Amino acid sequence: MGRFSRSWDLVTQSFAILWADKQLMFFPVLSGISCMIVTLLLGAGGLAAFLPAMRAAGITAQNFPHTARSPEFAAAMFVFYLANYFVIVFFNVALVGVANSRLTGGNWTFDQGLQLAWKRKWVILQWAFVAATVGMVLRMLSDRSSFLGRIVIGIIGVAWNIACYFVVPVLAFEDLSPGAALYRSAELFTETWGERVVGGFSLGLVFFLLMIPGFALWILAIRLGGQSGLIFGGVLMGAYFLLLSVMSSAVQGIFNAALYRYACDQTVPPGFSRDLIQGAWSPKDAAI
Repeated sequence: MGRFSRSWDLVTQSFAILWADKQLMFFPVLSGISCMIVTLLLGAGGLAAFLPAMRAAGITAQNFPHTARSPEFAAAMFVFYLANYFVIVFFNVALVGVANSRLTGGNWTFDQGLQLAWKRKWVILQWAFVAATVGMVLRMLSDRSSFLGRIVIGIIGVAWNIACYFVVPVLAFEDLSPGAALYRSAELFTETWGERVVGGFSLGLVFFLLMIPGFALWILAIRLGGQSGLIFGGVLMGAYFLLLSVMSSAVQGIFNAALYRYACDQTVPPGFSRDLIQGAWSPKDAAI
C-alpha cells in the first residue's frame, strides 16, 4: 500500500505538470500513429515480397508456426522491432526534451522537442538497433528455456530495464554513443539509488487501476441501453482507454525527466516532493 500511495502521489505531481502543458500529450499521440503506419507499411511490404514465395513453398496457416522459427522470419521480426523502437524512442526524446525545459524554467515548444529528436536521429537509430537486438535475444532465449530458465531471463530483463532507465534523457542531452549512454544511465541510477534495489514506484499499477472506470462505463451502458449500449459503451470505453494511454505515456516521460534532473543535479524539480523523488526506488539495504 505504501508503494501504491507513493506511486499515486508521483502520478498526481507529474499530471499537474502535464495539465499545465497539454502539448506534451501530442508526442505519445504522434508516436502511436507513427507506429501504426510503420507496422502497416512493413506488413504490406512483407506480404508483397514474401507471399508468392510462401505460397510456392507450400506454407499454410497450419504449418506457419514452424516457419515462424526460421531465420528469415526472425530477420523480419527484427526489422519490425527496430523500426518501432526507433519511432518510440524518437518521440520519447522529444517529449523528455520539452518536459525537461518545463522543469528547469524554460518554455520549449512542441517543434523544439521534435528538432531535438531530429538532431539525435542517428544515435537514436543506433540505440534502437541495440535495444531491438537485446529484446529479440531475450525473447528467443525465453521461448527456448525451461521454467527456471525463463525466471532467470526475466531477472536479466528487469536488470536491463533498470540500466536503461535514463537512456532516453541521456540520448537527448548528452553527446554519447549508445554504449556510453547505457553506461551513463546505469551510473546515474546506481549513484542515486544504490546498486541493489528491491522495488520502486509503479506508475503502471496506478494506470491499470484507472482502467476500471472504463470497464464500469461499458457495463453501465449495457445495462441502460442493451445491445445499442453494448456498441456505444464499447466506443466510450475505447476512447477512455486511448486517452488514458496517451496520458500514461506523457506522465512517464515527465517523471523520467524529473528523475534524470535529480540524478544529475541532486536538486528536486519544481512541482515534486523531495521525499517522493528520493524514495522513488527502495535500496535493498534499507529494506532489510
